[in-house]
Amino acid sequence: MLESLTQFWYMWLVLLVLIIVTVFVSIKASKAVKRKNEKMEKQHEQLKRYAELVGKYESLTPEKAETADAKELCEGVMCVLQRQIEKSENPDAEYENAEKWHREVYALFYFDEDVTAESLSFFFRHNGGPLPEAAVNGIASIGYDKIQSVVGQMYAMCDDKNENVSFDKDRIAELDEKFRNIYNSEEFFEKIRLYILNVL
Repeated sequence: MLESLTQFWYMWLVLLVLIIVTVFVSIKASKAVKRKNEKMEKQHEQLKRYAELVGKYESLTPEKAETADAKELCEGVMCVLQRQIEKSENPDAEYENAEKWHREVYALFYFDEDVTAESLSFFFRHNGGPLPEAAVNGIASIGYDKIQSVVGQMYAMCDDKNENVSFDKDRIAELDEKFRNIYNSEEFFEKIRLYILNVL
């Protein structure tokens, strides 16, 4: 028997390799399942929060806006319009028919999400349609003057329809840095809250 073991050593080597590969694949599969479960759980939590915010801010009153957390108020307003868009047979028309302030607050919520996680240029390069213009108009509407010039310049540079301004990588980086140094998310949402109060 010892002789057969030594004679077919390569078979044992193949078996050992197969065991190692099986263990490796099992570990990878286990991690993939865990990641998928975590992602699904996160999506479930987001949907639950989304539903709660819609319920809370669907009937918005000045009293509710006055006492609300500024960021939550903005997110709630965004969720209400998002739900209307999702339920509509014509989402584009639903957005366009929404009140101006509602479209702007919707765009401003996504603006903050992108500029805080990534950069100012990221928002303009990764969002199309009416969102960038609504955000620029929204910044003017809320009176957040200290970022208005930088945002306007970035918008002009990233707007494909604007033939008067060319795309300049160095200038983009410079504007991103300038924006990072002057932007304050808490201040931004407080100005949005005051804007909402003013239009209600």
